[in-house]
Amino acid sequence: MPNTHQPDAVSTHTGQARLIKPVYWLWCLLPLLCWGIVELSIEPISLFKLINTHTQKLPDLLWVFFNMLGNGWGVFALLCPLLVLAPRALLATLCAGALAGVISRTLKLSLQFPRPASVLDPTSFHIVGNPLTSLTMPSGHTLTAFALATALYFSLPPARRTSGLWLFVLATLAGLARVAVGAHWPADVFAGMSIGLFSGLLGATLSQHIPTRFVAPQAWPLRTASIGAALCIYMLLTDRLDFDESRPFQYLAAAVATIGLVLFLRQTIKPRAQEIGH
Repeated sequence: MPNTHQPDAVSTHTGQARLIKPVYWLWCLLPLLCWGIVELSIEPISLFKLINTHTQKLPDLLWVFFNMLGNGWGVFALLCPLLVLAPRALLATLCAGALAGVISRTLKLSLQFPRPASVLDPTSFHIVGNPLTSLTMPSGHTLTAFALATALYFSLPPARRTSGLWLFVLATLAGLARVAVGAHWPADVFAGMSIGLFSGLLGATLSQHIPTRFVAPQAWPLRTASIGAALCIYMLLTDRLDFDESRPFQYLAAAVATIGLVLFLRQTIKPRAQEIGH
């Protein structure tokens, strides 16, 4: 007789989990290594002013856009189409984002390091928006951007991961934007990169062990995520995120989230309509 036994979803995805090789976890150390080299090469305040000055060659609006890629509300809104296109990848980003948020808040409250505007004369460097003075280490925007980029990257099949390297380029620009707008020291960005990589790897690993039944449109994880999508839309339309200049990007992100949410709701309702028809 043919073997009709179907492997459970967990065992199916443990094979994928092994694709995140132990060596990849060493990626988390690379930003810290770069940080150490930079610290030995140039004084932190000089490096901050150097980056802050040279990034002014590009318009503030561009840096505000890259900054949005590290804002939790904005970036999760942009990922809402994954509710339909790649639900497991979306859950990977949600796991990574949650871990990154907890680590970031814990470190910020524990360290209480000052931001550039509380150490330097605010008129001596370029600031976009209101000057920020406290809770600088690590950069939460950088941490979020790298956590989600890493989770998405390792949600791709190994053969397609080369095409996903652009995710890290965007995450790096999100981190650079935090120095460009005068909100963070370069050290905060390096720390955010490292913790974000770790959170993303952990999120991708956890998501690969989620049983398939929990990735179905009718399952509670995706329904909960759809509620989160609706909340993202509300926040983007009603609140100012980071800067006044970010408004156009907020509306764009809200539109993307709305499309993703509508497609998900159609996917969820359609099977029920078919069942009623039968």
